[in-house]
Amino acid sequence: MSMHCRLIMDTSFCRYKQRGKDAVMANNVFFYITYEGTVDIDKIADPVQRRAMQDQIAYFGQTPSQLLTVPHMKRKSLRDVLQLQTIFRNPSELKSYVLPNPERCNVPASTMLVSNDSIVVVDINVPAAHVALHQWQPNTPDGQGTPFLFHHGRNAASSTGGAFMRMFKGSTSSGEDYEFPRAIAFAASAIRSSAIVAVTCDKDIITGGHADCSVKLISPDGARTIESASGHLAPVTCLALSPDSNYLVTGSRDTTVILWRIHQAGFIHKKNPPEPPPATPRTPHSPLPTSPSSMSILLETRKCRIEGPMHVLRGHLGEVISCAVGPDLGLVVSSSNMSGVVLHSLRTGRLIRKIHVAEAHAVSLSSQGIILVWSESKKRLSSFTVNGVPIATSVLSPFSGGVSCIEISMDGHFALIGTCSSSNYKCEDNTEVADREPNKSSRKVDISEQTEIRQSVNVPSICFVDLHKLKVFHTLELGKGQDITAIALNEENTNLLVSTADKGLMVFTDPALSLKVVDQMLRLGWEGDGLLQS
Repeated sequence: MSMHCRLIMDTSFCRYKQRGKDAVMANNVFFYITYEGTVDIDKIADPVQRRAMQDQIAYFGQTPSQLLTVPHMKRKSLRDVLQLQTIFRNPSELKSYVLPNPERCNVPASTMLVSNDSIVVVDINVPAAHVALHQWQPNTPDGQGTPFLFHHGRNAASSTGGAFMRMFKGSTSSGEDYEFPRAIAFAASAIRSSAIVAVTCDKDIITGGHADCSVKLISPDGARTIESASGHLAPVTCLALSPDSNYLVTGSRDTTVILWRIHQAGFIHKKNPPEPPPATPRTPHSPLPTSPSSMSILLETRKCRIEGPMHVLRGHLGEVISCAVGPDLGLVVSSSNMSGVVLHSLRTGRLIRKIHVAEAHAVSLSSQGIILVWSESKKRLSSFTVNGVPIATSVLSPFSGGVSCIEISMDGHFALIGTCSSSNYKCEDNTEVADREPNKSSRKVDISEQTEIRQSVNVPSICFVDLHKLKVFHTLELGKGQDITAIALNEENTNLLVSTADKGLMVFTDPALSLKVVDQMLRLGWEGDGLLQS
């Protein structure tokens, strides 16, 4: 290879590997006179030698200037770039888009999942809920002023069994006839529906609140029961999935919390062959040896989608009303009116600590290690570290309504809080909690009260909250009667889906942001089934 060619290639090595040991290891070493600063033409007095040096530089070239002396930072992946383009960056630019034909949307919803190609909507009749699977494509203008594409899911009447019913009922175009598949379940009484349902990344639905104390896995198409698992001695009163849908945590009226492992669809588990029994003389009535075909069935069996219980977590003295799980943090967080907030180790199942708060009607866990606690009767938001140290306290006042749902951003720095005009929680007098450990609990309450801030919030609305300060930095106000029943963010946090009590379903997004996201996708790589993994 000629010197000229090697110098052209050196443009990719004009960083920290240009000189020294790094250059030798990278085979990036050239003739000494080609490096910047090694030759000063003006100081060469001999005209012949000066001319020779100039001709050599002109023919062979020069090594480019060294830009860096340390490794250059890696290019950000597409997901990291899109983290900067979220609705939390400039929420004042968000616009609302009401989805048409609300009678075909399966609302009001108890929970929703927004993916890159579909929307799963579970109505408020959990566990015997209707399930809708809508098709949509975010950040794709439809040509009519809407920055996304949306198509309603098929109703139950479009299945094979529905054709016979349409012969007598006629067209299914009316909202009264348009019904989605419904799960078959026997519900326990007095359980908040939004607390006992979650949707996995595979779009399957997990429900609690069953009279048989089980949790069930429901398919999104047809609302069929795929699997049922039991571990509690009383009905499940709350459940939560990890962000990657690999772990499920459930709380119950039996005061326990159970950790489960969730497997993706089609997962195959191979079992080790059982050891053969010791040889025994055959009798006329002894069974024949197992055939090879039956042995192969024993060796390879389909593993349960809901595996567990992995751990049975204890520490509560009353009904568990809220829970959360964070695999990256290795934590399971749960709350009850009698015991405050309890933290367990995800790996060992051991009790780590208790956070003594007077009330904890809802708990959420941020990927940044922030525990968010909501007290309904006191209208108070509190945040703690995973070590139980108070961070901030905020009181929503005047605030006559309640909190219906909480959603944490993907980066763990923000939270969305949906409000409604009526309380969704059963508030009780819990002064005995403080009396149980007066010194420890009262000291922490004093710290919270000294740092608390008061903020005015209208109802109904969606509050944008900074988790580090618990400051409401933006509010999306809705009209009268539009109490929030469920909210959901897509994975990139560029679109917010909101379900309201008046059977409305709307999308909040920034049209300019959608165009920026599309541009970033085209620049950094995009495939039809989602974002490229780096």
